[in-house]
Order: sequence, then C-alpha cells, then structure tokens
Amino acid sequence: SDTCGRLVLQCESKGWYPEPELLWLDAEGKILSAGPTETVRGPDDLYTVSSRVTVEKRHSNNIICRVQQRNINQIRETQIVVKFYFTSDPDFTTLLIIAAVCIGCTLIFIW
Repeated sequence: SDTCGRLVLQCESKGWYPEPELLWLDAEGKILSAGPTETVRGPDDLYTVSSRVTVEKRHSNNIICRVQQRNINQIRETQIVVKFYFTSDPDFTTLLIIAAVCIGCTLIFIW
C-alpha cells in the first residue's frame, strides 16, 4: 500500500484443466483493470493462475476474484472486503482487510 490509499491484491487458484480465465470484478460485476494473468502448467498438466489488481479507495469495498472455465461451466470466486481507515495524519493510511477465501483459491496481500 501507499499513502494515497491504494492496495495491491493477488489472487491465485490451482488445479485447473483446461486453462481457466481469471477476472477481477467490483461489487456491481464490472471488470476491473488488472495486471496480466500469470499461468503455470504443472507436471500433472493442471494449471495454476494468478493475477494482481490495484484497489484504490474510490473503488467499491467489495472486490471479487473469479476464476472460471466456460467450457466445463466451472466457476470459483472469492469476495474480498476492503475497508480504508485514515488517521488524522494525511500522510499515514491504515488499511484493514477482511477476506473470505473460497475453496481452491489463495489470497496474498502485498503491502
């Protein structure tokens, strides 16, 4: 995070075949602009995907990481509740994150 009230979130999901799609969504279901999805294919031929997104305080508090494979109609997602709290000092930002992690998804918070 930084003093402008931004936070970088990373979402990772393992054990997919075929290769899935990873999307970041806001509470209204609109796709958020994020970094490129990194894909790794393991020796078991299963795919691991991960992606990072930068969340700013102007965004909705509810951010969703969705991993989906449309061909087999398989979707996994997790909702991340991000709350920004500011002290009286404008140069210092305290961030509180509450995450509900779905099965098969791992969330990593990068400060």
